[in-house]
Amino acid sequence: MHTEFKQGFFLKFFLFPLFMVWLTGLLFLFAKGYNESFLLLNSYHLPWLDFPMLLITMLGDAGFMAVLMIFVFIRKQPYQLIMLLIAIILSGILSQVFKNFLFENWQRPPYLFKEQVHTVGSYLLYHHSFPSGHSSTVAAVFTMLAYFRKEHKTEIFLYAIICPFIAFTRVYLGVHFLGDTLAGILLGCSTSVMILFLIKPFKLNLKPRFVLSLRIVTLLAAAVILTVFFMKYL
Repeated sequence: MHTEFKQGFFLKFFLFPLFMVWLTGLLFLFAKGYNESFLLLNSYHLPWLDFPMLLITMLGDAGFMAVLMIFVFIRKQPYQLIMLLIAIILSGILSQVFKNFLFENWQRPPYLFKEQVHTVGSYLLYHHSFPSGHSSTVAAVFTMLAYFRKEHKTEIFLYAIICPFIAFTRVYLGVHFLGDTLAGILLGCSTSVMILFLIKPFKLNLKPRFVLSLRIVTLLAAAVILTVFFMKYL
């Protein structure tokens, strides 16, 4: 299949649907306001859905996502793994810069609304709200995956739907405003597009010895990250 057709699939079946969902969220945000949009969305919850949403939101954890990508791509697609890890790391750094330096005084919903917020168990966060790091991570990863799998229309369309859904779990769990998640999606998607634009044309030449070293290092890193992750959430 010609490259231009594949590029068209990436735009038509991933970026465009993702943008339409994102735009719908933005219009809702402007219509209801920053605080009211959160309170309205967060008020719709079901007891049986709480735990599944808590599990789904973990996909946005940068460490967990990095480990997942390592195990999926380390064997046959080391180049794609490198690109994905760059996207996760860079989007994470940018997100933390925004959270801790540019918007360090933006507090999370439980800090502002207390008992009005629907939360799940002991999963409570109070500070450094903007933007949503989980949303940034999933947007960066799914944008990169969609580009690599751009000839599979149904698959990349699912990525465009799953990405904002995982971001929505942050609102459902009461740890982020809608605006935080929209900013995170924009940040993550833009980061991956920038990486693809800057690095992809150079076609990294990965020698077998480097690939072997990469596999060893990333698997060791995955073991450490996974250990820290379970200590954090369990």
